[in-house]
Amino acid sequence: MQTTLATLAVRFFLWVNPTRGRGMMDMTVVAAFLEYSPNPTWLADSDGRCVYANRELRKISAIGANELSDLSWLEFVADEDRNIASTLWREAQVNNQIYRARFFLGGKNSARRGAVDVVGAGHVAPDGAEVWLFTAVPSPPSSTALPPIEANLQTTLNALPIQAWYARASGALEFVNQTTAKYLGLPSGHPLGFADEFEAPWDVHVAFLHPDDRTHSSRHWKETIASGKGREAQLRILGAHGEYRWFLSQAEPLRASDGQIQYWVGVNIDIDEGKRASEALDAVKERMDRATHSAAIAEIAASLSHQIVQPIAAVVANARAALNWLSSDNVNISQAKAALEGVVRDGMSVGNIVHEMRQYFDHRQPAPRAIDLNALLDQVITLQAPDLRDKRIVVNRELDPGLPLAFADKAQIQQVLFNLMVDVCEAISRSGREKELTIRTNFFGERVYLEVQDNGGCVTDLEDLLETVIADGSRTVVALGISRSIIAAQEGKLEAIRLEGGATCIRIELPRFISQEVAVSPSVRLPHPLHGGQNDTESLTFVDRTGAA
Repeated sequence: MQTTLATLAVRFFLWVNPTRGRGMMDMTVVAAFLEYSPNPTWLADSDGRCVYANRELRKISAIGANELSDLSWLEFVADEDRNIASTLWREAQVNNQIYRARFFLGGKNSARRGAVDVVGAGHVAPDGAEVWLFTAVPSPPSSTALPPIEANLQTTLNALPIQAWYARASGALEFVNQTTAKYLGLPSGHPLGFADEFEAPWDVHVAFLHPDDRTHSSRHWKETIASGKGREAQLRILGAHGEYRWFLSQAEPLRASDGQIQYWVGVNIDIDEGKRASEALDAVKERMDRATHSAAIAEIAASLSHQIVQPIAAVVANARAALNWLSSDNVNISQAKAALEGVVRDGMSVGNIVHEMRQYFDHRQPAPRAIDLNALLDQVITLQAPDLRDKRIVVNRELDPGLPLAFADKAQIQQVLFNLMVDVCEAISRSGREKELTIRTNFFGERVYLEVQDNGGCVTDLEDLLETVIADGSRTVVALGISRSIIAAQEGKLEAIRLEGGATCIRIELPRFISQEVAVSPSVRLPHPLHGGQNDTESLTFVDRTGAA
C-alpha cells in the first residue's frame, strides 16, 4: 500500500505539470496532495537535493521551507544511519527499484528521532527530470525491534549469494545470513538467523570449524578484535551434510561517525575446489618425485646386480676350488694359492664397481671464490617470495652493509641458503605461532656469519630436533645434514642455537675472502649422506645458549 501510494503520488504531480523541469513543479498541487499527510513525506531530485518536505517532516526536523533548497534529503537521517540510507538509495537508482529502508530520523540539532520505515519511488518526467517521492511510516514499537542500522545490515547480508555474517564490537557472533544458515544446517528459528535478543560468545564459531583449525582461528580472531583491523583467514567449516569445505573468511570493522567499532561484518568465500586442486597437485608432485627416485634406484640396482653377480659368482667358485685343493688327500698348495688369488682379484673387482658408483653419486668439489652474502641472500629471498606470501611469513632483514666478502662456492652456498629457507619456513608454518623470520649477517675477525632466526616455538627441544622433524615428515634433517657437509667442506661451520625466549637460530660461519687465497686443498672431500661412514645428520652441532644446565 505504501509503495503504491508513493508511486501514484509521483506520477500524479508529474502528470499535472509534464512540461516543467526539475525544481519547477507546481508546489500548490504538491502541497494539496502531500502537505497534510500524517507521515513525513518529501521529494528529491536525482542528486538527492530536497525540493519539497511536508509539514510533518519540517516539524520533526526543525527545518524551515526556505532552507530546503540547500539540503540533501539525507540530512533528515540520523548520523549513524546516513551511510546505509545513502547506499541503499544509490542501489535503488542504479537498479531502477523501489527504495526500502529503516532508519532513525534526525533533527537540525542532530537529535535522534523515532525509527521509521521508508518507501521511495522514482519517476522520469517527459522532460527527462528524475524525481523521487519518499514516505516514512513510524516503525511499530516492539521490545525486540532491531536498531535501523542492524535491520538494514541484515537485509543487505541476506541478499548476498555468499555466506555473510556480523558480530558485535566485542567479537560476539550476532547474525548469519540465510546462505550461511543453510550451509550450517541451522533450524529456521535459530537465533543466529535473526539476532533477536541473542548474543553468542565471541568464539562460538569454533564449533563449526575443523579441529585442526580451532586453536589458530580462536587466537587469530581474538587478536583481530584487539587490534581493530580487518582479518583474513583460510578455514575448514563443517556443513550440514557432515563434510568440511575450505573458505576464505574476511572480516572488516563497521565504525560509527566517532570512529568506534559498532560491528564486525564478514563474508566466507568458498575456495574448496581450488584448495583441494592445489593439494592434489602437491600430492601428484610428491608421488612423481618418489616414483622418479624409485625408478632411479631400481635402475641403479639392476645395473649393480648385473655388474656384481658375475664377480661374486667367481669369488664363490674360486673359494670352493681352494677348499677342494686344500682338503683333498693330495694337497696342492699352488692350485689353492691360484684359486685364492682369484678370490682376491674378483673381490677387488666388486670393490671397484662400488667405488665407481660412489663416485657417480658424489658431489663435485667446491670451487670457492669471493662472494657477497648480502646479495646472495637477496636473491634467495626473491626466489622464496611466493612461498613466503602463501605462508604469510614476515621476513626481517638485518644485513650488515659493511659485510666483507666470503670465500666459498657461490652455487653451493646458494643451494644451502635456499634449502634452509624452505625448511625453516615449513617449520614456522606448522608451529601455529606468529610467522616471523629474522635474517642477519655480520663478521668477526677472519670469519663471516649468517643467521636465520625464528620468533620462538618452532622447535621445542634442540636435543630432540632430529626426532621431532622426522616425526613431522619434514626433509629438514637431510637438508641440514647435506648443508653441514657442504659448509664443512669449505672450512665453514653450521650450528643450531637455542636463544633466550625460546627462539631458534641456524648460524652459518664461512671464511672471509683474502686475495691470496685461490683454492681449497684438493684433499678436502665432500661426503655424501647416502654413502657409508658417519651419519651426517647426527654430527650436526647443537648449542644451547639459554643458560639452562
